[in-house]
Amino acid sequence: MLPSTRRLLSIGWLMLLCTAVHAADLSVANYVLQSSRRVSATDFELVYKADVANTGPALRSVIGSLTSTSAATVVVEGTLSFGDVGSGATRTSTDTFTIRQNRTVPFNPSALAWTISGTPATPIAADFVYAPAGGNAPVDVRFTPVPVTNVAIDRYEWDLDGNGSFEITDTVGRNQTRRFTVPGSYAVALRVTDSEGRTDSTTKTIVVGNAPPAVTASAAPSNGQVPLNVSFTVTATDNEGVASFDWDFDGDGTYDRTITGTSGNTTFSYTTPGTYGPRVRVTDRMGASAVVFVPTMEVRAAPTGSPRVTLSVNRASGAAPLQVRLGASVSDPQAKAVLRYEWDVDGDGTYDNTTTLASFDTLFATAGTYYPRVRATMADGRTAEDAERVVVTSTQTLALNTDTLDVQLAQTVEVTTVLSAASRVALVVERREGGVVRTLLPYTDRPAGTYLDTWDGRRDDGQYAADGIYHVVLLYLVNGTPQRLDLSTTTGGSEYNPARTSIPATFEPYNGKPLAVDFTLTRASEVTAFIGSFNVNTRYVTFFTRKPFGRGTHRIVWNGDNAEGQIIKPAPGDSFLFGIFGYTLPSNGVLVRNGVQLSGLASSPPIFDPTGYDSTGTRRNTCSVQFTLSLPAAVELAVQDAASGQVVARVQYPGLGAGVRTIAWDGKVDGGRYAAPGTYRLGLTAIHANGLRSMTSYVLQRIYY
Repeated sequence: MLPSTRRLLSIGWLMLLCTAVHAADLSVANYVLQSSRRVSATDFELVYKADVANTGPALRSVIGSLTSTSAATVVVEGTLSFGDVGSGATRTSTDTFTIRQNRTVPFNPSALAWTISGTPATPIAADFVYAPAGGNAPVDVRFTPVPVTNVAIDRYEWDLDGNGSFEITDTVGRNQTRRFTVPGSYAVALRVTDSEGRTDSTTKTIVVGNAPPAVTASAAPSNGQVPLNVSFTVTATDNEGVASFDWDFDGDGTYDRTITGTSGNTTFSYTTPGTYGPRVRVTDRMGASAVVFVPTMEVRAAPTGSPRVTLSVNRASGAAPLQVRLGASVSDPQAKAVLRYEWDVDGDGTYDNTTTLASFDTLFATAGTYYPRVRATMADGRTAEDAERVVVTSTQTLALNTDTLDVQLAQTVEVTTVLSAASRVALVVERREGGVVRTLLPYTDRPAGTYLDTWDGRRDDGQYAADGIYHVVLLYLVNGTPQRLDLSTTTGGSEYNPARTSIPATFEPYNGKPLAVDFTLTRASEVTAFIGSFNVNTRYVTFFTRKPFGRGTHRIVWNGDNAEGQIIKPAPGDSFLFGIFGYTLPSNGVLVRNGVQLSGLASSPPIFDPTGYDSTGTRRNTCSVQFTLSLPAAVELAVQDAASGQVVARVQYPGLGAGVRTIAWDGKVDGGRYAAPGTYRLGLTAIHANGLRSMTSYVLQRIYY
C-alpha cells in the first residue's frame, strides 16, 4: 500500500511533536529557599531552587512544571529548567520557582505537584511491543514498533526468527507477525535507522513452550465376565509429533507395555475379577508427556456369569445447550431381566435418576467434558456399569460500543458479551503491554444470555487510567481451566490511508498561512504522518510514529521547520511530500484520553517589535498567541530560535479556562533582555491538573526592530 501523499510544489515561507515524558524516572525534591518577602498581612512570596533525580536513562532539556493542590499555596512562576540530566544523576535547577504562601497554614511540600519531561539523550531508541506474551507452539505473535526519535525513522529492520540476521525491512513501521512452530527461546530484534543515519536496536526474548500431547482414550468393552478381553483406543495430537505410548493396564503405577509409532491402540485380557484404572502415558518427540485416565477407560472385570452393559449416546459432542439421549444395552449369560437402570448424567459419582426403560434424555446446559454413566441392575441383584464421553462446547462474543474514551468528559465504554451457555466468567481491562488495570467483573457464574458491563476509565485503585491503548478481555473457565477471549490476538493492525483534506500547492507560514492538514478517523487508530522528499526516499520530519488518536477529525499544522525548530527547504528542483498511514486498533481496543488538548494555535502580528508601542502610545507591543483548550489547564510557552534550535525563553500561564484563550509574550528571553531580531518558534503545551501534558503545538513568529 502506498501512503496517502501529496506533493507540495513550493513553500512561501505549525508542527506537532510529542515530547518523550519520563515522569516515572524523575522526581523533584530538596527545595532550597533563595529569597522571601511579605506581600500582605498573611502572604509571603517564596523563591526556591530544587533538585531533580533521574533513575532512568539520560535525558536532555529536562523541564519541571509546577501545580499546587493546596489553596494556601499559589504558584506564581512554576517552571524549572534542569538542563541535561544523566542516568542516575541528580541536578539542581538553573532557575527558580516562586510560590505565594499563606503563613497561617503550614507550608506542605507534598502539595507541590510536578510534571517533569525531557527528550532522550540518545536521539533514537528502538522499541517494540508484542502480543501475546508467549505461549505453546504453534503460536502467532504480532509485533508493533514503538521507537523514540526526535527526527524521522527511515528504516525498520526485523529479526523475527532470532538467528541474528534481519530478514525484514520496512520503511513505514508496519506490524509484523510470525508463527512460532518450534518450542524454544527466540531473541527477536528490531533495528531502526533515522534520516540522519543513526541506528539503534533492541532485543526481546519470546519464550515458546512445548505443550504436552492432547489425549483421549477409551476401553471397550469396559465391563463383563472374566476373562475380559478389552480393546484400548487412544488418540493423541501434538505439534512436535508423538514418540511413544506407555500403558499401565492395572493402574498400579508400573507401565506394562510401550508402543512406538503413530498408533498406540492395543488390547489386554483381564483374568482376575476387580475394578481397574488403566492409564496411558503419551510422550512427544521433545519429551513432553501427558498421563491420562478417564472414566471411559475404567475396566470392571466381573466374575463368570456376570452381565455386561454398554452405554451409547446419540450425540457425543455439540454446542450447549446440548440435548443428548443416553441408551443402554445389556447382555447377560444367565438371561435374567433388567430390574432398573440408574443414570449418573454428569459423571460425578451420584446416580441422579432411575428408570425401567433403557434410555434417558438429558440436557447439558454448560460447556465442558462430561462422562455420563449407567448402572444396570438385574432381577437377581447383579450389576454392570459403563460410561461414555460427551463434549459440550460454547461460544462467547465481546463487542464495544466505542473505541475512544475521554475520562475528563465522563465518557464510558459499554462492553457487550454474549454467552451461548451458562459459564463462569470474568471481565478485565489490560494494558496493551500486559497487566490488568481494572477488573470489571470478578469470576461469576452467568447463565446463557447477553450482558452489558461498563468501564469508566478508572483503574482498580479508583484513579483514572493514563493515556494509552487498553484491551478488554473476557476470561472464562472450561473444565476448570482458564481461557481467554482476547480479540487483540486476531484483529487490529490493518493499515489504511485516513481521509484527509486536500494539500495546497504552496503555504506561507510567515504570513500566518502554515500547512494545515485535517485527517478524519472513523475509528481509533495509530497514525504515522511525515514530510519527506518528493524525488528522494528521505523523510525530513515525522509528525507521529504509530501515535494513537481517537475517532474524529484531527489537524496537523506545519511551519516548514524540522524537529530542532530550524527552517528547512527542499533541494533545488525538489519539493516536499506529505504522507499518512493509519493502523486500526483491535476490536477490543480502547484509546483512553486523560488530559487536555491544545489546538488552533496562531500568533499575531506576523512581525513583532517588542520595543514599540501600541496605537495608544502607552503600552509596549506584545505578541498575542491564541489557542483553544479542551479543559481548564496551565499553559507553558517555550520560545525557540528557529536558526539554532536553542530554547531562549520559558513562560508559564496558570489557571486558564477551557475554550478559546489568548496569552501575551513581551518578546523577552530568559534573563530579561529582548530577543534578537530573527525568526522564533513558539511552542505551547497545556498542563492539566492531573499532571498530564498535551502535545506541543508550534507557530512561527518574526521579531524585527
